[in-house]
Amino acid sequence: MKLLLTADRLLDGTGRVFEPGALLIDEGRILAVDRRLEAPAAEHRHHARATILPGLIDCHVHLTRRPVADPAEDADADSERLRHLADHARSTLGSGVTTVRDCGGTNHLEMRFRAAAAGRPVSPRLVLAGRIVSVSTPAAELWRGMYHQADGPEAVRTAVRQEVEAGADFIKVMATGAVMSPPGERPGQQQYSLEELRTAVDTAHGLGRRVAAHAHGVQGLRAAVEAGVDTIEHGTMLHLDPRAVELMAESGTYLVPTLRATTLLSSPPGPGIPAAIVEKAREAAEHHRSSLAAALAAGVRIAMGTDAATSFNRHGENPAELELMVEAGLSPMQAIVASTATAAAALGREGELGRLAPGLSADVLVVAGNPLKEIAGLRRQPLEVLLGGVVCSAGPFR
Repeated sequence: MKLLLTADRLLDGTGRVFEPGALLIDEGRILAVDRRLEAPAAEHRHHARATILPGLIDCHVHLTRRPVADPAEDADADSERLRHLADHARSTLGSGVTTVRDCGGTNHLEMRFRAAAAGRPVSPRLVLAGRIVSVSTPAAELWRGMYHQADGPEAVRTAVRQEVEAGADFIKVMATGAVMSPPGERPGQQQYSLEELRTAVDTAHGLGRRVAAHAHGVQGLRAAVEAGVDTIEHGTMLHLDPRAVELMAESGTYLVPTLRATTLLSSPPGPGIPAAIVEKAREAAEHHRSSLAAALAAGVRIAMGTDAATSFNRHGENPAELELMVEAGLSPMQAIVASTATAAAALGREGELGRLAPGLSADVLVVAGNPLKEIAGLRRQPLEVLLGGVVCSAGPFR
């Protein structure tokens, strides 16, 4: 049966606003979008004082991990990790996020979960990296099961192929050190060389996979952009290299800023984060918003990502990232587009997701109020979440 959703307004994900808004859905796909639609045979659900928009897309999560203060505490057995993964996926979907890109799983458990959850409205759509391709690093011991260590171009080529064979939808590489790693590793230091990064990109692209690069410091970040990666994750020190900003804009490289992770790590809301991690986070945080501002001014495409699972960065609180994006200089509409149409394009799924347009999948979020006036309203319990036209959660409607 067809479904007609109506509300005070509809945001289509590209920046267009329909007031009032109407959305017609049939067999999991969008049939029509307009201010008003006539569909006498359809089930009609009207949401007063509400907004219809595409389901949100979070381009950077870690569903197999718990957001504990000290990452050393997250040492679950695989069976426990699978149980937590299911809870994390359900919470994320319930918040209005209908697609996530998982930027580093654990022992490929996330791939097992995706297969088990197929066809059931219990999880967002999952775009998976598998294990992170990285130089040999003590971080692999801290984050057991998450890293695929590979040193040198041939080892990198093999690692990329093995992750794709395991089911990876894209490849994640470590261009620089990390914040949440042992004390000897600095976020500003370059890890993979330009040659190794080019090998990763060429191999992945040859297999039809995109590449995301974890990058804080400018040397590793510039190398990743020059190597042709598709997205830069974090990009905290980007503004220190204006040419890297220009290259990203020229080449169409996306920036996924993950402001929430840096914010919570540098100004913890509770105790327990190791002092070395807080110190590194503060180093990155000094630059983070300036880097986002520089990217925005240069026309770099911004896609939303939270890095959910970093300390205190809970799964299901994903829409809080949009508030931080607005605080950092994006308009509410820019933050919403970054979380819908642009995020879908960053994933290479723009022909299927991220917009309310005829023919696309009916991944839909209905929220009370007007997020263009109150972006924080996206953190409230959604009135409805639809995944492929299937209701995953619903509040009152009339």
